[in-house]
Amino acid sequence: MKTKMLTCLTLLLACGFGLFVFADSHEKEEDMNKLVFPKAYKTTAVSNGGKISGVVKFDGEVPEMKKLEITKDKAVCGVTDKFDEALVVGEGNVLKNTIVYLMDISQGKDFDKEAKPELDQKNCRFNPHVQLIPVGTALTVLNNDKATHNVHIFGTSKNNTSVNKQQTKNRKKMRLTGAKGAEGPVEVKCDIHGWMKAWVAYVPHPYFAVTNEKGEFTLEDVPPGDYKLGYWHEACGTNNKEPVKVTVAAGGEVKQDFTLKLKEAK
Repeated sequence: MKTKMLTCLTLLLACGFGLFVFADSHEKEEDMNKLVFPKAYKTTAVSNGGKISGVVKFDGEVPEMKKLEITKDKAVCGVTDKFDEALVVGEGNVLKNTIVYLMDISQGKDFDKEAKPELDQKNCRFNPHVQLIPVGTALTVLNNDKATHNVHIFGTSKNNTSVNKQQTKNRKKMRLTGAKGAEGPVEVKCDIHGWMKAWVAYVPHPYFAVTNEKGEFTLEDVPPGDYKLGYWHEACGTNNKEPVKVTVAAGGEVKQDFTLKLKEAK
């Protein structure tokens, strides 16, 4: 009897330890896939600020974009072909949808108050695929399809709970409450049309950019100083553990390009 009890106790302890290790490693993996935000940010006038610009490219053989299967509302959603947008590479291997940002800036300019972020649902596809949203700013979700969608934004922080709202074909605009804290990128899905996917990041300062079709990014009006420059890409990961260090001079411009590879499969 004692032998059996000791065996069970040993198994329970081993299982508990295994769960602890798994949870810890999963948490660390999640952290590695996130953006890095400053502890605090103060808005101030920026005079004679500098600029950081560059091009992000993909290193390696470019895989063919996977065509997505349309399984629902084919009369609406099947009008155009859909492809997995996790890796969008243009001519010259330029890489679209990469977030480039300053990790450690503590003060600088304010957001453009005229900017009104929108997430469109058209032809059963989210546009844009990657979007930056200032903390506290409402996101307007559009439905330009003759089909009902379900917007599911997977908030994970204590400040930002998940959004899970249906948007019928007759509801062309849906305004969501602004995030309370910096977070992201977080995944966006449509629970009705499972192939629809996008990412949003709730950011605390305006020194973030998403690369365009030419792989270009620009950060303007950067106060003179030394900074850590980071990136995030859905398929290529981040450099948040080893950021690039840049020095911005008053009125100067820093050129910083990146070349990214696919994340290693685990």
